Amino acid sequence: MNNLVLRDYQQDIYDKIRIEFRKGHKGVCAVLPCRSGKSYLFAKISEDACKKKSHVLILAHRHSLINQHKELFEELSLNNEYIRIESVFTEVNHLGENGPVDLIIIDEAHLSGATSYKKVCEYYNCLRILLTGSPARLDGKPLDLADSMVVGISANELIKRGQISDYDYYAPNINLDLSNVTKTCGDYNNKELEQAVNKPTIYGDIIKYYKELGQGRQALAYCINIQHSKDICDLFNNNGISARHIDSKTPEKEREQVMQDFKDNKFTILCNCNLISEGITLPNASVGLLLRPTLSLPLFIQQSCRVLTPIEGKKAIIIDYVNNVQKHGLPTQDRDWSLKEKVKEYDNENEDGTFKLRICQNCFGTYEAKEKICPYCGAEYERTEFEIQNIKNIELKKIEAAREEKKRQYLSSVAEKVKNYTSPKECKTWTEMTEYAKKMGFKPGYAYIMAKQNGLFIPRRKK
Repeated sequence: MNNLVLRDYQQDIYDKIRIEFRKGHKGVCAVLPCRSGKSYLFAKISEDACKKKSHVLILAHRHSLINQHKELFEELSLNNEYIRIESVFTEVNHLGENGPVDLIIIDEAHLSGATSYKKVCEYYNCLRILLTGSPARLDGKPLDLADSMVVGISANELIKRGQISDYDYYAPNINLDLSNVTKTCGDYNNKELEQAVNKPTIYGDIIKYYKELGQGRQALAYCINIQHSKDICDLFNNNGISARHIDSKTPEKEREQVMQDFKDNKFTILCNCNLISEGITLPNASVGLLLRPTLSLPLFIQQSCRVLTPIEGKKAIIIDYVNNVQKHGLPTQDRDWSLKEKVKEYDNENEDGTFKLRICQNCFGTYEAKEKICPYCGAEYERTEFEIQNIKNIELKKIEAAREEKKRQYLSSVAEKVKNYTSPKECKTWTEMTEYAKKMGFKPGYAYIMAKQNGLFIPRRKK
């Protein structure tokens, strides 16, 4: 068995996990960015557990992930009687049949809300570590198999170090209208979404912007469902760009062969729907094509960051055809994760109505608003009609709020003055009369009658 040495940031979060266990916590959620080498982290945890003759169960949800982990553990000489790497679906049907379990490690733990994970954890009732780059379930709710959270290095710091790939983010406008798409289980209704997005009218833009921005590089296309993925695959092939499609129904051997062919650069576009969102390592994929609108922050992060596996000289490109970035922010930005509350929704508006993220109308490059010049093409930022209208709406809201506050203060001062009145004859204005009626507990008609008797001006009601 090798003595595996972790990178400093991996060792840091490993130490934090141990501290939480020493505090008495039973389930620790460890947050490290996508592409940061979480598999090496749980390999080291497993190695150290073996030395103490503790039994480790590593759970994942897809055979491709499981095979990937097994290959790594074999490479690290970590295949032994104390370590099992299993599909959660297999384990839940064979609880207790393969010996004791002292520690459970859940990979891609944002999926651990599934009943199968809960059943396994409840049965073995042991320590558990949940590893993920996006610590919330796909419906946005917190992870309930953990009672403590530790957060490691940020994605932006890893980019600075060159340990995950830097990227350019583009959000071209393809006039997508989702206003009539309903929501199901916290995300867009899949069938309605396909009808809104899978249209020939936007196919030309998909090809156009891939050629302009993707520059012919190998890409992962994230689609809505199987039919959409097949249609996008046909779209690229019909335009002379080699593409293949895989889905959960593709036979495992065929799926592995397609992925190997992609790694061997035998075709350019790999189309899928939710199949290459977690854990899969495809270093040569340098372009992400986001063709599925989603309200799920974890899904957005997982899909966007899949192309950030670093290789020398690589700068990835993410083409967000469906404007996910304005719902969620940039995929690598810092976020305040919590085990107690639902992930706070991203708000792209500043207090003055301007946007935190700008999309260049010249090249569609997406960048933070502190930059006045587009860092992609050098164009000076021009506010869109939507942003201009948004600023006007904010200004109107502020004016209305100030007006309402002034009115509230005035009424408060009148009410204070009327406190000492003992007769309606003391009221000098309609407002004083209405406040006097409130003070006395009289009906609104009383103020009208008394104001008329005392010759006070009675304002007309607005129609």
